[in-house]
Amino acid sequence: MMNGLMDNFRFKKITEGTYFRNSISLSDVEGTPFLDEEFLPGKITTKDGSVYTEIPLRYNGYTDDLEFQKDKDNYNIDPKDLVKRAEFGGSVFGYMEYLEGDKIKSSFFEILTEGKATLLVKYSVKFLDKEQVKAYAEPKPARFDTPVKDHYLSVGGAPARLITNKKGLLEMFGEKKSEMESYISKNKISAKGDDGLTKIVVHYNSL
Repeated sequence: MMNGLMDNFRFKKITEGTYFRNSISLSDVEGTPFLDEEFLPGKITTKDGSVYTEIPLRYNGYTDDLEFQKDKDNYNIDPKDLVKRAEFGGSVFGYMEYLEGDKIKSSFFEILTEGKATLLVKYSVKFLDKEQVKAYAEPKPARFDTPVKDHYLSVGGAPARLITNKKGLLEMFGEKKSEMESYISKNKISAKGDDGLTKIVVHYNSL
């Protein structure tokens, strides 16, 4: 269904200028902005219910773009907010609202579990410029840093909020705060990482 995708989305062919404002070549940069450099067969569901299958997809954590490939050319999915779900490589991504300070923004998130509360992961990759030559130290080349994972929680369809610690997480559960605190303590569950947070949110969704 590639042709349908190309007809219903705007798309932008990716060039090295997508990444850099100077003359650096992507081949001279260490690391990768992608969670997986390979394009993996996937499915896109739009917010109006349209479904496109057999789409080669990957996620760019530096530009926060969902990319697809056609005839060996790479493109960005645009506009991003048409995407409800993108499934590829065993992961599910959605383009969703989140809070940053008092502002509502939007980004692609990996969806770990969903229900009345939805647990999300926001990935970010930083680009680090080439370091200048220093005495007695080897210069470091330009590089993409290791992807950073931040966990967010959306309750009742509200914009997702960053999970900073167990106390902040419990506050998000509202009237179920005490019950969830007891569950976490009784079962000795860590409020960090994919596994512990998934167990906590799955239990909340079962209440």
